[in-house]
Formats: sequence, structure tokens, C-alpha cells
Amino acid sequence: MCAALKRCVYRHKGKIMENTNIVTTEQQAPNTISASNAIFNVQALGQLTAFANLMADSQVTVPAHLAGKPADCMAIVMQAMQWGMNPYAVAQKTHLVNGVLGYEAQLVNAVIASSSAIHGRFHYRYGGDWERCTRTQEITRDKNGKNGKYTVTERVRGWTDEDEIGLFVQVGAILRGESEITWGEPLYLSGVVTRNSPLWVSNPKQQIAYLGVKYWARLYCPEVILGVYSPDEVEQREEREINPVPAQRMSVQEITSEVSTTTSAQESATNVDAVADDLRERIDTASSVDQAKAIRADIESQKALLGTALFTELKNKAVKRYYQVDAQNKVEAVINSIPNPGEPEAAEMFAKAESTLGAAKRHLGDELHDKYRITLDDMKPEYIGVRKLRNLPAQAN
Repeated sequence: MCAALKRCVYRHKGKIMENTNIVTTEQQAPNTISASNAIFNVQALGQLTAFANLMADSQVTVPAHLAGKPADCMAIVMQAMQWGMNPYAVAQKTHLVNGVLGYEAQLVNAVIASSSAIHGRFHYRYGGDWERCTRTQEITRDKNGKNGKYTVTERVRGWTDEDEIGLFVQVGAILRGESEITWGEPLYLSGVVTRNSPLWVSNPKQQIAYLGVKYWARLYCPEVILGVYSPDEVEQREEREINPVPAQRMSVQEITSEVSTTTSAQESATNVDAVADDLRERIDTASSVDQAKAIRADIESQKALLGTALFTELKNKAVKRYYQVDAQNKVEAVINSIPNPGEPEAAEMFAKAESTLGAAKRHLGDELHDKYRITLDDMKPEYIGVRKLRNLPAQAN
């Protein structure tokens, strides 16, 4: 021991002994506690509750659907304990889809691949001619509104349902304790109904591989992702009123008197309501900046009829929709222009897409932004890995 260290030990001997006692006490406690045991351990449950409350107080490090919700944060904490991951990292990979908590495919696949349930990585076997499902197209179709038809422009797949017949992926992995690959049943593209990610249009081969991994895991190692679903597995659900308000009963005399006193007021408000409803519907369904501009002009021409309150409301909605559609078109254009992994400038174009999405967030809104964020997060491992390999310095022979 050097002289300086001896003097430090001598001068602060009491503190060093005190710290040693603390370390010894900590080492005597268990290092980890399972999520299932924590709910039956009063002390551990109290610590988890305190941590969940702290997590719920976060404003930046947790998504909006978890902020201020300690009970939901507790579920994330316990799920992270089960996987041995950082609760904040797990929280950032969750999304609220149709009222159900969904986990990104990137996170679910990483959990399965890094678990002790399998050896190595997943293996994939594709069947059929996937070149038939590589085209996209922009279409304009008519929709029926309250006051007639209007057109909507959107990008859709450039193939038919018949082209998907016979296309499948088969996922397999080596289970713990075995030496051969256990292959799952073929997953056919034509049988996938729920397709919440836009990548089902631009890159269906990748999306069906992600889905195949989750199906395989639920069959051969369900304990790894029990009760965890990704956005593509959450079905679209119709809202249903559980406790409808009972119909109000009226006598014939009340009905006739009510009609006589309210008919004139209803007639005067009918035209205004009809015009406002039509404008709202056109704003919500506008799919191009030109449509948004035309709606804005129509609102201006109806200013006298609408009145100040309705005019201001509809004008603000139209302007907001204009910027949202413009941002959406820019994001979709840059995502669709990303080359395949490994091609020249693929990583750079992916980085540009992330930058474009970040800049467009305030105009897109949370729902649309999360939709594109899921898409880029699913693609990220393939492009970031390629970028890092290309930036490695060449080694001398």
C-alpha cells in the first residue's frame, strides 16, 4: 500500500469502515427478485410502487400514454423485470393501439432472440414468387359523404389478392436442449388480415417475418412473451355503448306542442349545421394540399352563413389539415425512397427519413407520428448495422 493511501485510510478510517459495513449489508441482500414473487413481498412491492410513481411523473422519458399513470407504469416495470430490461427502454417501445397496449416488433423479436429459450438467431424460409408483391401505386377513389361524392388520393399496394396466394414464410430456431432447428407452420401472406403498419404495402416480406417470429414464440416458448402483442396483432375494434341512455317517453300532446314551438328554430339552423358538417367531413378526408386549399376557400365564402365561432373553428381545422397532409406526403415520399439494406446510400437515406419524421412531428400529430415511428423502428436494425459496417476503417493485410 502506498504512503498516500495509508494516510487516507488512517484519516478516514471511520468512514471507510462505515462504507464497508454498508457494502457488506447490501451484498447479503438478494441481487434480483422475480416479477411473480414481487407482488407477494410487501417490501419489494412497496419499492416497485414507488418506482412506478416516479416513472409516471416523467414528462420526457416515458410516452404520453404512460405519463401520469402509475398503474400502467407498474405493468411496464414488472414486464421489464421479467425480461431483465430497463423499464424506461421498454416503455419507449410501447404504443396504444385501439385501447390495447402494443409492443414494437423490434422489441418483441429482441426479447425472444436474447432469451434462454433458443440458441442463436431465428432462421427463415420463404416460399413463392415474392417479386409479385413489390409494386405500389397511387390511386384516387370516390367516397360518399353527406352532401355527395368526393375524391381521396392514397398509396396502396400494386398487386392483387391473387398475387399473394402461395407466398409464405416459415420461421424456425433451435430450442434450448436441442440441436436441430424446430420449424413452425408456414405463415401465408394471404391469411394475414390485420396490417396496421404501412410497411405491409412497401415491404411485406419483412413484416410477415416479424409476425412469423411472434407466432412461433407463442407456440414453442409462450412463457417469453406471454400476454404481449405488437400493433399488427391488435384487431380494429368497433366502439360499443355499454350503458345506452334509455329513450325518453313523451305524450302525443307534448310532441305536438314541442313541434309547434321549435320548428322555426330548427329550420333556421338546419342549413348552417349541414354546411358545417359537410366542411368538417371534407377536412377530415382531405388527402392532398390542393384539396385542403379548396376547402379553406369554401370556408371563406361561407363566412357570413357560418358566423364567427363556426368560421374560426373550421378555418383552424382546415389550416391544420393542410400542414398535416403536407407533412404526411413528405414523410411517405422519403420512406418510400429508402433503398434496400446494403445498397448505396441506404443508411444515409434512412437517416434522412428519421430526420424528416422528427421535423414533421408537430404537424402529423401523435397518432400518425407513432405510426411512421413504428415503421422506421422496424427497419432500423437492418440499416443502422449496415451503416456501422461501412464506417469501419479498412484493416491492413
